[in-house]
Amino acid sequence: MNRKEKEIETRKRLMAATEEVFSRRGYAQATMDEIITLADTGKGTLYNYFGNKDNLFYTLVSRKHGKLMELMWAAAGESGRSIEEKLTSIVTVWVEFLWKNTVLWQVLVFEMTGMNRGYMGIEKEKGTFQLVTRWGDQPPAEETAAVLRYHRLLAEEAAPIATVYEEGIRQKFFKEGTSRKDIAINLLWSLAMIVFYLNGQKQDKIDAKILARDFVRSRLYGLAADSEKQRETDGRKGI
Repeated sequence: MNRKEKEIETRKRLMAATEEVFSRRGYAQATMDEIITLADTGKGTLYNYFGNKDNLFYTLVSRKHGKLMELMWAAAGESGRSIEEKLTSIVTVWVEFLWKNTVLWQVLVFEMTGMNRGYMGIEKEKGTFQLVTRWGDQPPAEETAAVLRYHRLLAEEAAPIATVYEEGIRQKFFKEGTSRKDIAINLLWSLAMIVFYLNGQKQDKIDAKILARDFVRSRLYGLAADSEKQRETDGRKGI
């Protein structure tokens, strides 16, 4: 094995160890020493590759996030599909991902964004965020920058469903008065809370496609312009 191959193998071990430790202990309780021991590598190697604990966690979740976004945008761009079908496809991808990464994404949402410390990332312009505090003091500039990058990741994850929702608005799929894209974003994150809860209760995993279909339909009825007609159709079909 040459030097480049050894480096690739070491990084793989570090990422695997990082995922295991953060998934088991969260961010605050995880230690670099535990990751180093599990990865069977040196402290200098870990710090040389990633710099610090926060960068290590960010590297892990951003890689997972990148793969997730590829799948979500592919679902959003499916041709010949109805608005409901596209939304269901996006939500299915989301549920499947969260079942596999529940603890990591709970850590991301509640710890790394600073929500548990009163921080809120507000999007001022597309891709530009400002950190505001609901309670307590504003963090130093370096910490603010670190926190905001997690807010950007989560905002990106809501973009595909918001895009399809806006497409539905243009097609007049939704009723008047439902033209705010934050409705779709809230739909996505309310589902995340459901998955977090179900996983925390140690309940058997519900099939992602079934959960997505039922969730989207229950939210669309009342929002979709033809919801009454669709309900009648579903009733005749025995759905």
